[in-house]
Amino acid sequence: MYNVNSSILFIGGPTGSGKNEFALELATRFSGEILNADSRQIYTDLIIGTNQPGDSEKATVPHHLYNFLHPAERFSAADYERRSIQLISEIHQRGNLALVVGGTGFYMRALLRGTWDVPQSDPAWIVRLRSMAKRRGKLFAHRMLSRLDPISAQQIPSNDSYRVLRALEIYFRTGQKRSLYGAKREERFETTRFFLDMDCPILEEAIVRRIKQMFQRGWVTEARSLLEKYPGFEGMPAARSLGYPEMIRHIRGELSLGEAEEFIVRSTLKYAKRQRTWFRNQDGFVRLNSQEGLHKNVQSVLQLRRDIAEFSRK
Repeated sequence: MYNVNSSILFIGGPTGSGKNEFALELATRFSGEILNADSRQIYTDLIIGTNQPGDSEKATVPHHLYNFLHPAERFSAADYERRSIQLISEIHQRGNLALVVGGTGFYMRALLRGTWDVPQSDPAWIVRLRSMAKRRGKLFAHRMLSRLDPISAQQIPSNDSYRVLRALEIYFRTGQKRSLYGAKREERFETTRFFLDMDCPILEEAIVRRIKQMFQRGWVTEARSLLEKYPGFEGMPAARSLGYPEMIRHIRGELSLGEAEEFIVRSTLKYAKRQRTWFRNQDGFVRLNSQEGLHKNVQSVLQLRRDIAEFSRK
């Protein structure tokens, strides 16, 4: 059994870098349980498009916060903080290691430092900002955020209108950047942190290959079933998950399958670039190159944890 006083293990990185496979290997070695830190893998029935762990992986070690939320529901960083802290406590009580795995930086930051004390959203402000976005477009709103709060703009996809407009509202109402709220809070856990990365051309190839595999696994069928099972799905928060807007447009006949795939590849590459930037700019995350192979990276984790343990005893 794992020492309950040991640190939590964070595994981050861009989409397509091999986080799930790496975390599963570590969880098996450490008697670990995997805690999701991906804001899209929380949704029910978005299995293929968000690349959620399969049944065989979940049968190998316990997985938490996957595939549990109705597509119409929102799940804020505060919600994630509350649920994940409770789950980590339960994992440690069982004597196991908690592995926090995903590419959603603001979830990880909420878990480490807590959510920030921002004012509640003002409906009047949101109406004004939505009106602006409708007139000028989503990209205009995201470009505005890039000028006012570049860090938040890197963290929030341009098609996530809700979070883009919320970040703008915070800036205009308080004069403070959303990214600065809570940034200087002390971390609440002892952690060991890694992020998997690849050289850009290799990562791009991996992303293109994975998207093709997702189509082969039946992504179009999955998207069609979501539209049938959840009336109004296209307007739900889950429908903003990467790739699903293009899939919906394809099903409606607005895009050919090839065009949908091309657009999805393009938006996924942009998203992966933002994720790489976020993890590279965070203190405490040790970069591991996925190209060096699973075995070597596992050995790197084992060695670093031995070094930390030895240093702590001195």
